[in-house]
Amino acid sequence: MKKNLILSVLTISLVFLFSSIVSAQTTAFDKSKLLGIWQQCDSTGVPEMTGPGFNEYKIITPESFMVMEVNKEDGTFIAVFFGTYSFENEIYTETLTYTTPQMVSAKGSKNLFYIAFKNNLLYIYGINNAYKQVWKRMDKID
Repeated sequence: MKKNLILSVLTISLVFLFSSIVSAQTTAFDKSKLLGIWQQCDSTGVPEMTGPGFNEYKIITPESFMVMEVNKEDGTFIAVFFGTYSFENEIYTETLTYTTPQMVSAKGSKNLFYIAFKNNLLYIYGINNAYKQVWKRMDKID
């Protein structure tokens, strides 16, 4: 009886340990898929213009993100948003720390998203916001 009890406790402990290791690895892996340079595009991966001559890029580092518009014709860019993010329970959350003077009312806001990956595309679906975007992973800003 004691042997069964000891084996049961040991088995249950190992199951909990293994499930927490797998869960931690899954979360880290999913978050690492976000890191890099992303260009806004249509659902087929073709870049979309966000204004006359402008393409929009999202740069995601381990600690922060930045969205900027780049005008390749005149070599200028505008940083639109900068902030921190988190990825928990399949929800990607961006917290805006800095923004342009025109968007200052958005400073401090949090936007929540469902995200999905397909090949080199990142699909973002807003939760209680109107964002529905597709981003293509880039090696660099061309």
